[in-house]
Amino acid sequence: MPKRKTLMRAVAKARYAWQTYERDIALAEGIPNSYRIVFMFLLRHPGANQRNIAEFAGVTTSAVNQVVSSMLAEDYLRKEIDTSDKRNSKIYLTEKGIAIAEKLYAKLDVADDAITAMIGADKEAELIAFLEQL
Repeated sequence: MPKRKTLMRAVAKARYAWQTYERDIALAEGIPNSYRIVFMFLLRHPGANQRNIAEFAGVTTSAVNQVVSSMLAEDYLRKEIDTSDKRNSKIYLTEKGIAIAEKLYAKLDVADDAITAMIGADKEAELIAFLEQL
């Protein structure tokens, strides 16, 4: 018996395709997927801590710690002690990290624009409004 088509299965399929595309864009730039997630998050949320990144990525803080340590060593990130809580560090992209994150976002924007051109801005707005209700 074939599975019936449902909205949430279609959303899940589209989300998987988009995540695969994001990963492939990063890999084409020589950026591991784990780095991509940190780049994308910190570009939008500068000064976040490792727990924030872990919650966003759906991974453990230990996994994020390994990635952040590697990215610090490669001069993509810098850490500052949180003055309100000395146990926490705030993480920021360096200029090198910002340049890569912006390049990744620009490539993703091109794909977004292509999708919008295919379905039209009005239909896109309608779909966004509908999905935001879920």
